[in-house]
Amino acid sequence: MARTPKQKELQGTRLLKEYASWVYCEGCGKTVAYLCYVTYDLFEFAYTCQCGAHGRVFIQFEHDAAGKSSQPLQVVKNRLCCPNDGKPLLTIVEKNVKDYRFRVVCNTCHTAFEGQSLRDESVSVEEC
Repeated sequence: MARTPKQKELQGTRLLKEYASWVYCEGCGKTVAYLCYVTYDLFEFAYTCQCGAHGRVFIQFEHDAAGKSSQPLQVVKNRLCCPNDGKPLLTIVEKNVKDYRFRVVCNTCHTAFEGQSLRDESVSVEEC
């Protein structure tokens, strides 16, 4: 059974599917990320594309309150995976973004993970 997002906001961005799959910049049409379908309860992603356009994705399903992780996501075959259960959550196409910030909540362990590019901290999830 397909899940239905409780809240979904896209700014300067489009998704290939309703709430996952490839994430595209509306400014240039390039892929900026890949979001896995069934492994997250909340996804927030703000970025500046190489073309200069800014984008934001916010998708939230019903979920329990999440505890913030002090562990980083594990990288497995270019995917950022939950260190608690190993499930893939997202992939960021680094060559197509100048900078980014994200927050994702794993739907299995209900842990929140945050990350940002090391190149530029000018993009804030809260400001987009």
